Amino acid sequence: MPSTVTSHHRDIETDRHARTRITVTTTADATAVTVTGDLDLATSPRLRDRLDDELKLRPRALIIDLDAVGFCSSGGLSVLLEAVTNAHARGIPCAIIATQRAIIRPVKLLQLDRVLPLHSDRAEAETWLALVARLR
Repeated sequence: MPSTVTSHHRDIETDRHARTRITVTTTADATAVTVTGDLDLATSPRLRDRLDDELKLRPRALIIDLDAVGFCSSGGLSVLLEAVTNAHARGIPCAIIATQRAIIRPVKLLQLDRVLPLHSDRAEAETWLALVARLR
């Protein structure tokens, strides 16, 4: 999904104790929420709030980039399920970028890969989102 609009980037929050960072980048085609660090009991509510806020802005698509997440608790998985469900209910295509074992392993073990649209990189996620947009 190439964009001719300059992206808007903002650092949302850094949790000093957990060393978790949530960053939002917005282009004409999609909003990307990038998480760096751990997705645990302390940080999952912050991610939930950020994703809810971004979905309220009704982006054309939402990308959740978890490629730099080193740990994901059950609460983190719950946040992802909620975000994908909420995006779907609003008609907003959503893709998740994840290659780390911390995300992939629990998602596959719990068979959540049936409902969580996982992709290996940004290009793959954008290609999938473009296809979804054409099917709508």
